[in-house]
Amino acid sequence: MRRRTLLKIISGCLGSICAAIVGLPGISFVFEALRKNGASGELTRRVARLKDLPVGKAVAVPIIGARQDAWTVHPDEVLGRVWLVRQNTEAKEGDQPKSEIFAFSATCPHLGCAVQHDAKENRFLCPCHRAIFGLDGERITAKKGDQQNPSPRAMDLLSSRLVTDEATQEVWVEVTYQKFEQGLTKKVLKA
Repeated sequence: MRRRTLLKIISGCLGSICAAIVGLPGISFVFEALRKNGASGELTRRVARLKDLPVGKAVAVPIIGARQDAWTVHPDEVLGRVWLVRQNTEAKEGDQPKSEIFAFSATCPHLGCAVQHDAKENRFLCPCHRAIFGLDGERITAKKGDQQNPSPRAMDLLSSRLVTDEATQEVWVEVTYQKFEQGLTKKVLKA
């Protein structure tokens, strides 16, 4: 081997090592910022006053929060949408009937289209592939001759609770928003 060839190989290796030492922290910084942007996480928000929710009707509400795009933070953006369905129960809580609130992700578990409310039939409908869900979020199976429901599972139920505002004494619905993988038979949080 010639001396010139050996020096080219050694200088190429040293240059690669120096580039890796300088470049790897920068690359990991960029990938970390991108990974944080795609993470679903949990986001708890007050979304609606209880008195604004009619019993047995679906109401769509946006989930507002800050979104980070690499290094830029976008405050007060719509991060997702939730369907709220209020149902009264027989039990009494003081003078008021106790209300149970169902909060469903407005993202179809089939392929991620936006689920809409069919007011005529009072049910949920995905316009992309005609998946049908009841107000309880469960899949509705097709009648004879109709297209089969393509959704692999029911609508994604989110955690919700009623909270009383200390200043106004109004009762609010608080929802913990999460994103789930589509196309799976079980709910799996997006990574």
